[in-house]
Amino acid sequence: MCGVAGILDFKNNVPLKGNKIYRALKLINHRGPDDLHYTNIDSFFYAGAVRLSIEALNYGKQPIKDNRYSIGFNGEIFNYKELASKYKISKKLFNSEIQFLLEAWKLKGNNMFKDFEGQFVIFIYDSHKKELVIARDPFGIRPLFFISNKKFFLFCSEIKGLSQLSNINFTFDKIAVGQISMLWSSIGDRTIFENIKQVKRGHYLVVSETKIKQISYWEEPLLNNELKEFKSYNEAKDFLYSSLESSIKMQCHGEVGYASYLSGGIDSSALSYFLKKLNPNQKLETFSITFDNKEYDESFAQKEAERSLELNNTSINIKNRDISSNFRKVINHAETLLFRTGPVPLYLLSKKVKQMGQKVVFTGEGADEILLGYDLFAENRVRKFWSKNPSSNLRPKLLTKLYNYLPQFKNSRYFNIIKDFYSSSLSETDDLFYSHFVRWHQFQQVSSFFNFGISDKKLEEDILNELMSQIPCDLKKTSSDRRAQILEFETLLSGYLLSSQGDRMTMANSVEGRYPFLSQKFVKDMSKVSDNLKTLGIKSKSLFRDTMLKKIPSSITKRPKMAYQAPEAKCFLDNTFISDEAIFLNDTSKNLDLINHKNLLNLNEKITNKFSSERLGFRENMAYIMCMSAAHLSDISKKWNNE
Repeated sequence: MCGVAGILDFKNNVPLKGNKIYRALKLINHRGPDDLHYTNIDSFFYAGAVRLSIEALNYGKQPIKDNRYSIGFNGEIFNYKELASKYKISKKLFNSEIQFLLEAWKLKGNNMFKDFEGQFVIFIYDSHKKELVIARDPFGIRPLFFISNKKFFLFCSEIKGLSQLSNINFTFDKIAVGQISMLWSSIGDRTIFENIKQVKRGHYLVVSETKIKQISYWEEPLLNNELKEFKSYNEAKDFLYSSLESSIKMQCHGEVGYASYLSGGIDSSALSYFLKKLNPNQKLETFSITFDNKEYDESFAQKEAERSLELNNTSINIKNRDISSNFRKVINHAETLLFRTGPVPLYLLSKKVKQMGQKVVFTGEGADEILLGYDLFAENRVRKFWSKNPSSNLRPKLLTKLYNYLPQFKNSRYFNIIKDFYSSSLSETDDLFYSHFVRWHQFQQVSSFFNFGISDKKLEEDILNELMSQIPCDLKKTSSDRRAQILEFETLLSGYLLSSQGDRMTMANSVEGRYPFLSQKFVKDMSKVSDNLKTLGIKSKSLFRDTMLKKIPSSITKRPKMAYQAPEAKCFLDNTFISDEAIFLNDTSKNLDLINHKNLLNLNEKITNKFSSERLGFRENMAYIMCMSAAHLSDISKKWNNE
């Protein structure tokens, strides 16, 4: 695991390239504090890496080069030894992943990427062709950002590192802000800043002086409608069990040991079960978050998992002030606008993991997307079922089973309002975005806190057109469930959960996250399981729950999905106090063209009004956190150039 940076200087006019690479790497040193190395193969291309030593501790220095190629990477190729055998690469030629990659490239070229089981960014420079290839893993677990023009191509694992490679005016991309307001993440190669792009998940770039080609190497398994036939339900459970166990075993890769996050839900508990099974004579180190606010706290389930699985669990308790006081640090690492405060506790948790001497932590991201665990998937099914008889009074009541923990679904008067809200887009079942209409409906209320310079209608149209350009052409040929899954891959998973809440928070503290539910083989295996077998009716992840029954406590396997959340706007201010961060937002927003200062002031008044409801609405919390993010990121990004 590491961070990378490079310069391809088409005209050979960029001065002090080595010095610039060094400064960029120093700025992202948290990604790899164990080593820093940069090199050049000719006067056109300089590149370097900071390294977090996990695998091949004595042989992993990078980038490496021969008489033609320079190559480096960030991440893990979990199956590199198996591929070396498949490719017939002599063991004498490699002692590490990076050495394997050079030999594999010589044999397979761009065709090697589709064979990789891992989480990675890879760059290869061909000094004969003056051509650079950069590839990113299928789900975008590892980041890579770039700037390109006719003179040069610059890349780095983090945006802040680019500030050391060229003079950059960090200007917010208003379309990206709109995308986060609506989709909860920017999409495709767009980032929060104008003129800075990211390599798309599952793609590689071929960069030369005359052009940049962007090529997809990942074929979305969910579009393959060839389903596996099971003789029995038990056979399907065995298939899931075996596939997940294999994925976890493969990712127990390296020379430094590992730990695991423990939320108290089925995903993290299952990870702990399998990891413990692989090493039964040693207590697994796990790490958890607890909250003072019981609305967010899952400590009761964490304790049950710890007791029954015989884990050595360490928990950190999060108070509101912990979130507000660490928010600026988190924005510096996230390098985008957040719509939730969820990354802050995870930043503090990875800090604890590091303090306890661990470099690798397993985590359950991807399980809900792959196994149909989110309420969104069940909600989509309810709406489609209801659409077949729109006048029914019984069908919409299925929503109360999904959201019976929300007070508004228990209030009959309020439920009628919610029913009218859900019914507004009920009949558009053939629309590719049908599953997400309800989530995206909040856009106009959130967007009112920003000055976009165009109408909400035009902005929404532009956002949906851009999203349409990112999704597979064959999406319309697959099921409604699978459409929803792919939309989640393209938006929330890649753009937020694996980045702002994932890689950026673990690597901020020099800890590598591993995501076995997103193993390429596990994803492909689960795509062969029918939707209705994965989830029966509106019972979230029923196949997975039944698979883990008797392996982990039934109180966990039968426990309803509880989405990970953290306290939000009222961490920063309420009717009894105002934090330094809230004062900073108020002062900064006056001069920040992006934010509608008047609407923000009105929201401040509502938050601090002691007669307002204890819990703000989702949209209000989202708008406040996005504004807070924008204020801090605007200030932080100006300072990157001076680091």
